[in-house]
Amino acid sequence: MKYRANAPHVIAETIGGETIIVHLSTGCYFNLGGTAVEVWEGIAAEQPVAAIEQQLVARYDASAEDVNAAVSEVMEELQREELIVAVDGDGATPVTDVPPEAASTRAPFVEPSVSKFTDMQDIILLDPVHEVDARGWPHTNPANA
Repeated sequence: MKYRANAPHVIAETIGGETIIVHLSTGCYFNLGGTAVEVWEGIAAEQPVAAIEQQLVARYDASAEDVNAAVSEVMEELQREELIVAVDGDGATPVTDVPPEAASTRAPFVEPSVSKFTDMQDIILLDPVHEVDARGWPHTNPANA
């Protein structure tokens, strides 16, 4: 299964190893940390979830089961918050454990984290800039009137 950001309702930026996501329709913003940043990068590239999991298993010292469970939790949270939507297509193979000889070269696995913030919800929802047409501010979109 593949997913993508729920654009145009969701915008995101990765800065300094953290991903900041703003849901313009709800006014909530999110901070992704740990390996959740790499999960988001895979989503942004529209990679199948299984491919994202395989990349993490190859990169980090963790079992496929632990990585799959962590990625599954992140994906569920991103879907619940309507930050991502499903895309047609799959094309991935099941994740398998990394051979023992490769385990010594892998970094420690950092659990993914998703933090939700609502403290600026009123300000984000009041911002008229996201309710403009293609010409930009101050031209409001008639569909939003």
